[in-house]
Amino acid sequence: MNGSDRIRILIVENEGLVGCDMAACLNGLGYRVVGTCATGEEALRLYDELQPDLVLMDVHLDGSLDGIETAKRLQKKGHVAVIYVTACADLETVHRARETNPHGYLLKPFNQDELRLTVEVAASRHLADKERISRERSYFETFQSLADGVIAADLAGVIVFMNPAAARITGWPQAQVVGRSLHEVFRIYHASGEPAAVELTSASQTMPERTVWLTALDGSRVAVQDRSTPLRDQSGQLTGVVILFRGLSVPVSENLPAPSPGERAAQAPLVDVVESISDPLIALDSRWQLIYANASAQRLFERGPEKLLGANLWDLLPTATRESHYEALSHALLHRESVTRELYFEEKQTWLEIRGHPFAEGLLVLMQDITSRREEADRRNRLDRLESLGLLARGFAHEFNNLLTVLLGNISLAEMRLRSAVQLPELHTAKQATLQAQGLVQQLLTFARGGAPIKRPTLLSDLVEQFFLHHSRATRIEYRLELAPRLPNLAVDPAQIRRLLGNLIRNAEQAQPEGGRITVRCVAADPGEMFPHEMLADHPAQPTGIVIEVNDAGEGILAENLTHIFEPYFSTRKAENATGLGLTVCESIAKAHGGSISVRSEPGVGTTVRFYLPVDADGEEVDAMGITTAFDAAPSSASPRILILEDDPLVRSLIVRNLTSQNYEIAESAEGSETVRLYQESLQAGHPYDLVILDLSIPNGMGGVRTMERLRQLDPEVLAIVSSGYSDDPVMAKPAAYGFAAVLPKPYEPADMLRLVKTVLAQREVRK
Repeated sequence: MNGSDRIRILIVENEGLVGCDMAACLNGLGYRVVGTCATGEEALRLYDELQPDLVLMDVHLDGSLDGIETAKRLQKKGHVAVIYVTACADLETVHRARETNPHGYLLKPFNQDELRLTVEVAASRHLADKERISRERSYFETFQSLADGVIAADLAGVIVFMNPAAARITGWPQAQVVGRSLHEVFRIYHASGEPAAVELTSASQTMPERTVWLTALDGSRVAVQDRSTPLRDQSGQLTGVVILFRGLSVPVSENLPAPSPGERAAQAPLVDVVESISDPLIALDSRWQLIYANASAQRLFERGPEKLLGANLWDLLPTATRESHYEALSHALLHRESVTRELYFEEKQTWLEIRGHPFAEGLLVLMQDITSRREEADRRNRLDRLESLGLLARGFAHEFNNLLTVLLGNISLAEMRLRSAVQLPELHTAKQATLQAQGLVQQLLTFARGGAPIKRPTLLSDLVEQFFLHHSRATRIEYRLELAPRLPNLAVDPAQIRRLLGNLIRNAEQAQPEGGRITVRCVAADPGEMFPHEMLADHPAQPTGIVIEVNDAGEGILAENLTHIFEPYFSTRKAENATGLGLTVCESIAKAHGGSISVRSEPGVGTTVRFYLPVDADGEEVDAMGITTAFDAAPSSASPRILILEDDPLVRSLIVRNLTSQNYEIAESAEGSETVRLYQESLQAGHPYDLVILDLSIPNGMGGVRTMERLRQLDPEVLAIVSSGYSDDPVMAKPAAYGFAAVLPKPYEPADMLRLVKTVLAQREVRK
């Protein structure tokens, strides 16, 4: 039985269509969706009845409880994993959500792969947590019930656990033991009075039973038989010890000498086994001098015992290390506290985690190489920054694109009004700047989310040629175009392909600061020309399609850097304020189109980047006007009436002015439920609307998808256009799947809207 078979999922989602889609997807992946509901109150009731392992939780719910408060109450009921599935990305909501320690945060809109990956990670983490809790509970119950004493200590001999039997034998209360030194509580001596060391055994060793004398808290002597077992982590490194012992009825010898304070201080727990530790371990006195170093420490510092013992710790480390860590270690030494620090050992170019524990008058210091862990943490940090950027992009893109729509629309209207009288270059410049701002927002969205392309039939060779007509060429760079004739049309997102091409050309220009040559080829793919040794982001299964290739004669890429070029934020030009996002965006665009991007480079010779796109690129296709070819239009009407859903008053005003100028009858609404009411009233009056234009995202209200779901229940023949600043939304890429006839990405020019509306309305005659 795999993990997905054991995971029971409850979906708490106030949008019925979204909840049904998620349930169908998860059931298809082998998970068991045990229920769906729309309110927090119902979720709490269903939890008692269904006992789910995982809850997919929307933040905004019907009823008095929101998703975050519901999650808090669910977690009080039992061990349940929560994934927030929401369109809310504001900092206050994210902060509140983090307080519930969720297993995931899936931002709407999302695709099936994002849902699958988020649930897989959450399910694996939940199952691991359950197994750990069960194991720990089993160990705890077993140790607590043993008649023998049990003491567990870490590597430095600091006690972390003691059971009731051990407390009874030693005389130490359990509450006072944790955190104390092992040799303070478990003081054992041979019959001769000599201190006895802890002797570790393993599963493969059989040690003869021994009897030692334990000095209890009240000073009395107790004969005990003990056996000690090492604790090791998953990699096999020694991390501590477990001691099992039982009291014996043996009379105490009157001649047994009492141990002196010096003998007690000199007694070092685990001293007989430290040489088996693969990590460097040193002991320091109160003056920072090394009084012990195991073999691993000698290898780290490349010194033998004769040169290492007696040396000052700070003389072995760079000056910068002392400045960074001296205060913390001194505080631990003075106050007899444990300390953990991470330092960079420049001589070996490694990161070390040093854990210091009080030991005699000094510190016992364990050093562990954490270079790989730091590198992994840096990688996770980059991914966290990527996710944060995604939240940021999703949070402001809609509002920003609304503003760009208003700017672009009013500039375009001003151009049309003044065209007959005078031409103002200032208006043209403002319009171009607005379009560039649009490109930046879309690049951010593509990078952060991967981007669902809005595909249209496109001749790639024409697109490349048009790109260079408007491209600002760098000085001393020769540009060569090799465009093959008679290439087939492909369904691509022209804006995303221009963005990819722009990033590749910019990289090629920056690789030749003193001038050079850039060759751009757009040709049919030839399997014989595919590079056998290039660094591929993703191999295409069948290399039959079209290739856009950008070649430069620049400085090239070093072999050690070539494997990192697609990583977010990786750049060799940090001094030039390069972001390291260009090729990451290109890879996202390539994958979103079902293609691949590959790089071949040789230092001093140049770099060739190849974008491959299969002819049968997957995805729903829309025509040049953004109208889905899969849509069958509604019946015609003699008097076109249009209903608008748009929450932004400036955008709404622009749409109304634009459409009324063409004598359309317009009704406007700012929230989905109002749109549904107006449509229903018009339908009942016998004057249905001919077209509905719906904004996809309505903060704190019913958005375009749910509104369309309600409208289709009222009128299966409803004709609608979806508009949004979220161009990466799956609805924008597959409008027919959600019932829409066409898409209108923001920002747009008024003329584009008019052409789209007229074309969609003209299609009403198709069914007739």
